[in-house]
Amino acid sequence: MQRIASTIKPHRRLHLNWSWMLKSPRLLGLFFIIFYISFCGCNQAETPHVPRDFDGDNFEKVVRFVLGNYYDTRNINQKQSYIGAAEAALRVLPWSLTLMNREFYSKQAELLGPEWVIPGRAISISANDPYVIFVQDYDSWEKKSQDLKEKEKALYSKMSLQEQRAEVEKRRQRDKQIQDFNQQAWKKIDFGHEDFKRIVRWIELNQEKYSHLPDSHKGPDPYADDPFGMQHVYFAATNGFLQAIDPHSSIIDPGDWERMRSKAEDSTFEGIGALLRGGNQYDVVVESPLLGSPALKAGLRAGDIIRKVDTVATENLPLSEVVKMIKGPKDTVVKLEVERESGLSNVVIPIVRGVIEQKAVTSRLYSAKDYGKTIMGNRKIGLIRVTSFLYKDTPPSELVVQYYEDLKNEAGGKLDGLILDLRSNPGGYLQEAIDLSDLFLAANLPVVQVRGAENRVKRTSRPAVISGLPIIVLINAGSASASEIVASALMDHNAALVLGERSFGKATVQSIHPISPVRLKYTIARYYAPRGYTIQVYGVMPDVQVSPEVDGAFPARYREEDMWKHLPELDERETDPRRQAWAERLKGKVGENKAAEDYIKQHAKDPLKPDFMLIRVMQYFNALQQLPRP
Repeated sequence: MQRIASTIKPHRRLHLNWSWMLKSPRLLGLFFIIFYISFCGCNQAETPHVPRDFDGDNFEKVVRFVLGNYYDTRNINQKQSYIGAAEAALRVLPWSLTLMNREFYSKQAELLGPEWVIPGRAISISANDPYVIFVQDYDSWEKKSQDLKEKEKALYSKMSLQEQRAEVEKRRQRDKQIQDFNQQAWKKIDFGHEDFKRIVRWIELNQEKYSHLPDSHKGPDPYADDPFGMQHVYFAATNGFLQAIDPHSSIIDPGDWERMRSKAEDSTFEGIGALLRGGNQYDVVVESPLLGSPALKAGLRAGDIIRKVDTVATENLPLSEVVKMIKGPKDTVVKLEVERESGLSNVVIPIVRGVIEQKAVTSRLYSAKDYGKTIMGNRKIGLIRVTSFLYKDTPPSELVVQYYEDLKNEAGGKLDGLILDLRSNPGGYLQEAIDLSDLFLAANLPVVQVRGAENRVKRTSRPAVISGLPIIVLINAGSASASEIVASALMDHNAALVLGERSFGKATVQSIHPISPVRLKYTIARYYAPRGYTIQVYGVMPDVQVSPEVDGAFPARYREEDMWKHLPELDERETDPRRQAWAERLKGKVGENKAAEDYIKQHAKDPLKPDFMLIRVMQYFNALQQLPRP
């Protein structure tokens, strides 16, 4: 069995539903997707490929296995899991339906506000049922949501950036209260295996009524190549059951699993090369074109709002659908109509698609020619970026050693510092996290404690391969699981300074187990850092928080605590007074970091968005030369 410590999920099948209202709301600009590969940090685990022979017997087989093999059966609430299975079964229909308990259904206006109540009707399988099946009127909601969107846009336009962020946090807390109300309402209801089977039978009898997409649907038909059938219902129900136990358990189509492993390693894709954010009710915004990409060469800029792809408007489309329209074979042209802050009218940019390289590990040498002598001095700083601990052939830890030697040679034999960049790395194989930590630590040191059916301490096996120079580890809210194992190990053993944002907060280990015709990913253990604490929910708090934003702010981010049914937090890391004092002295030496902030102001509107966090981090090497250890 393969063991992974990862939040990587398969691509999500498009769903037309209203559940976004009950999730963390409107977190503008928090998630990016690359044109040539989808990144799903925490979305519901569903794959675009569903085995045609997946049926009710397969559902029961997976359920039996999990109930007998999950790492902590006390965490399994079967009622909650069968509710999750029924919800997912209804939601997967092309005309997506929603399972609601009657208490929530009757109090929607009070809980959500009258303007947010979705138009539609409720169906009862039996008059005595404490739940209803809600059939949304998508066409009416489309018109209503347009008005709401305009009102929200007007509201936000009158707010400062700080006020917008405060409003986001306020709504986030409100949505959590709604979630809690809904959960408590379900707890009052008896719901079990027989209720789930009744709902599935109802779907089977009525599936023809809901097997077509609403007229308001925009974009490609998600079932064009895979006609909807009951296999989709059972597949979605299985994932719904698993994710009601914890959000990191799921079933995966075997072909998708192999593609995920391959894409995590070095590979090439055809597209335009740009990072996007937004989608659905938000504008689709270019976060940044990639260095040397067709997008950058054609004139696409950071901050451009994509209004049309060829002739199709992007308004209200999911980001995945916009990406799908932009992707295409190399040497073909896609026309993007963009709105630009400085322009009076939209600009149409033809982009010739090209071949984009995707690598699990990359490196770059930075010097004064990159950010100027005021920031860099005469230092030569190497950066090694690891984007995944999931691989098919070559372990990332082996590539890190190769790139480190290459950087030293490029620098003339010696580096003045090294950055291990784990930002937005969602994890992968547990052993790879141990092997990468091994490169920076002395022999026989604990890297991670794994506690499940068996309790084991994983230790380093050799003297440090990379040492004798200042080392900084960069993390952000997208650094999860295996990334957090590495960051916490290097922090606990004082091998590196950890900078950036609080990490994601996932401290569970999953195993991949084949159950024909799928692969099951299920939780088998918790992991603990070398000093005995777990970062579950808490995440790794960097020694010094460094903002990735142009204004130096720390907006709300989506993390483990925002995931539905996450495992609870335990003991938080105790403060290390010596390390905390060291970090404060380093911070004091860097001061206001005026050189970095001046550079950011001068380059904030560059077509290729500067890496604001990286620029701010560079001056910490000067401080580390004076104060190398706690």
